[in-house]
Amino acid sequence: MPRQNFSYRLPIKTAKRAVSATIILILILTVLEFPAPIGFETRAQDGVSKLWLLLFFAIVVSESVAMIQVFKRPRTGALLAVFAAILNLLQIVADLTHMMQPETAPWNYVALELSVGLLALFLIYFSREVLRGSP
Repeated sequence: MPRQNFSYRLPIKTAKRAVSATIILILILTVLEFPAPIGFETRAQDGVSKLWLLLFFAIVVSESVAMIQVFKRPRTGALLAVFAAILNLLQIVADLTHMMQPETAPWNYVALELSVGLLALFLIYFSREVLRGSP
């Protein structure tokens, strides 16, 4: 019996929109990670590493540029989106292993970070689809 190939490819237009929508969702969740009046962060911010601030800006800038570039230069935008997703995953690992802040994060904040991590994995998938479909 011959083996069937169930490979499915997203249309490039859909993949580009999915990259942009995923980045928007990640940015919304990022705002919810801010300290108390805006977001859910309840830990004191005086013990936060300065490296975290640089990592945060690198993530936000790469996501913002990727969201625009995925429509103008799909290959560049998709690669930037993958870079941003990897940085998001590194930030989550760094926070959960207390490399950025000595205090343990509360459960609701951890759930928020894990949802960003899941979206980062979706972002990698959609970016891969853009890379597969772009010249």
